[in-house]
This record gives sequence, C-alpha cells and structure tokens, in this order.
Amino acid sequence: MSRPGRHEAQGSGEPEDGGSSRGSQHRHDRHDRHSSDVERGNDGSKERKVFGTGLAKGLAVTLRTMTRRAVTEHYPEAQPELPPRTRGVIGLFEENCTVCMLCARECPDWCIYIDSHKETVPPAAPGGRERSRNVLDRFAIDFALCMYCGICIEVCPFDALFWSPEFEYAETDIHELTHERDKLRAWMWTVPEPPALDEAAEDAKELATARRTADKLAAQERAEASGGRGAQGGDGPGEGAS
Repeated sequence: MSRPGRHEAQGSGEPEDGGSSRGSQHRHDRHDRHSSDVERGNDGSKERKVFGTGLAKGLAVTLRTMTRRAVTEHYPEAQPELPPRTRGVIGLFEENCTVCMLCARECPDWCIYIDSHKETVPPAAPGGRERSRNVLDRFAIDFALCMYCGICIEVCPFDALFWSPEFEYAETDIHELTHERDKLRAWMWTVPEPPALDEAAEDAKELATARRTADKLAAQERAEASGGRGAQGGDGPGEGAS
C-alpha cells in the first residue's frame, strides 16, 4: 500500500508554491500603491512639472531687484555712516576710575580684569588723619568674550567707561583682542562728543530744583537791595531838613 503524498495528507489542492505566489502578488500591489502615491502626491492630485518653471521664478526675482537701489558698500575705501550711539569698542578714562569693581562684577561674560593695591595718603592738614585709596594696576577687557551689552558702562558711577564707534580692531591672534588699560585709554580719542541737549526737553528733577532755589535766592537778594536803596533815599531829605 502506497503512502499518501504530502499535499494529499494536508487535504489541499493548491500547488506547493502557492504561498510564494501570494506573497509576490502582495508585494506587487504594494509597489503599485506606492507608485500611485508618488505620481499623485500626498493630497491625491497629480503632480505635473512644467518645463522652465524654475527659470521663470529666478527671472521674476531678478526683475524685482533690478529696479531697487544698489546697497553695495565700498568698504574700506568708503567708510560707512554710523549712528551716533554705535557700540564699537570701549574706552577707559583712567582718572575717573576708583577701582570700585562694579563693572567687573556686573559683566555677564566676565571679560573685565582689574588689579589694584591700596596705598596710604598723608593727611592734607597737620593733625589730620591718614586715609587709604585704591590704585589701579591693571584694567583689561577681553573683546573676544565681550558681547557689547553695555552693562559695564551703565553701572559705572564715575563715568570712567565710554562707547567708541571705532570697530576696526580685528586681529590675527585672539590674544591681541585683550586690550590693556593703555590701549583702552587710547580709544578715548575716538569717543565722540555728547549730543547737544534738546531745548524743548524738560529739565532733570535735580536741575529743576536747583534752578528754582537759585531763582528764589536771586529774588531775595534783589528785594533786599531795593529795600536798602529805598531806606537810604528816605533818610537823605529828612537829614537835610533838620
């Protein structure tokens, strides 16, 4: 008695390679769907490329910019016109510095380096007391770290730091961007004069108070002077009559 075949035992009339045929058909259908998505795009509409679209867009940009004013800067032959409050480099007026360290403490980049020592000053008058003062030894700013926020200039209580519009201080060595106090002092020659005050602007509170006080004292002095002259004029005829 012969043994039944493998397909007869499984009770299936399909050929042995039926599974592989179904798999290849599934892959073919999936490829067709992917191709249709590419052709139709994500929104289902067909994408048709028109020849010369990119060239037309480029020419449109060119035509829009042809009529505009040229913005080419002929630097460095022609220097740019900078606004009056340009932040270029920082200048140091050493005579006003009291080594209070406010600028170094408030600097967010920690790019200000200050060294100092104390020295004793003799009394100004006999019998007076000696006093000590801070003497500046080093004041340096590392412009490789500076972000030009201007906090050091704002917090300085004695106006020792100023903005200069000078910006041409590029170096080939990054260490040269650390400007010591001699170089910072030299930048003071490039600091512009402060702008003129607006005549229509209101006076500061302190200035207005001082001006009112001065006007009041001047009025009192004029009143006293006029009263004195009146008294002298009244005494003269009486003395002559007697």
